[in-house]
Amino acid sequence: MKARKMVTGTVAAFALLAAPAAISTTGAQAADTDRAAGWSSSFNYNHNGWSVVSGSWYHDAGRYWRSEGRPDAWNSVRHVNTYRNFVFQSTFKREGNGGGYYNNSLIVRGRVNRDGDDNWGPAYFFSFANNGYFSVWKEYGDGSYDPVQDWTYSSAIDDLIWKKLKVTAVGNRMTFSINGRQVWSGYDYSFTAGQVGIGFYSAAGYWSTMRIDSANLQTLAGKVADDPAADVGKTVRGGSPTVAPH
Repeated sequence: MKARKMVTGTVAAFALLAAPAAISTTGAQAADTDRAAGWSSSFNYNHNGWSVVSGSWYHDAGRYWRSEGRPDAWNSVRHVNTYRNFVFQSTFKREGNGGGYYNNSLIVRGRVNRDGDDNWGPAYFFSFANNGYFSVWKEYGDGSYDPVQDWTYSSAIDDLIWKKLKVTAVGNRMTFSINGRQVWSGYDYSFTAGQVGIGFYSAAGYWSTMRIDSANLQTLAGKVADDPAADVGKTVRGGSPTVAPH
């Protein structure tokens, strides 16, 4: 993949204007409707509504959906439907991956267009690395990318523990929370709708495992409240959509 021009996120907040409806397990409405709906996946013994984009995934002891990383490649999965305005959350754990520098992401408003490392594009990637950094990336269909938010340190990210990632997308505004704390908010409307997914990148020469415990999505017909802000530290230019600076 190759970098394109830089774009920057803008931090903002707004109040709760419309409460979302309760989550169902029957599948959310597609992107061409404003009716609130949703789904919840436990991944205990099945992954109904999901499919594998890349890598090998299996159900681990009736508790998780698990994948072992392939060297120098992405592993990812996607939900079947497309979505425009939503709250998408997942709880998962990443182990290994060469010192904790490599990318783990919620992928939203995306479309699978495999390049040389089985990535998505176009899509937004909301990412963290176990070394304590998060970032937001805009991937294009030709394999190029823009950093919407460069890799930035936050104490909300701890090494080798379960993490709950949450992305809220309403119109051109998106927010990113980790473990209940908002680390980023900003505006971008390059991609207005698409599929959601979960992915991680593994470096060559290192073992790597991801266990997904759960995921859920709620479509939205209005605005929602932000999570409490996390402590956010230094932003470091450099790195890429696959690896944080180190």
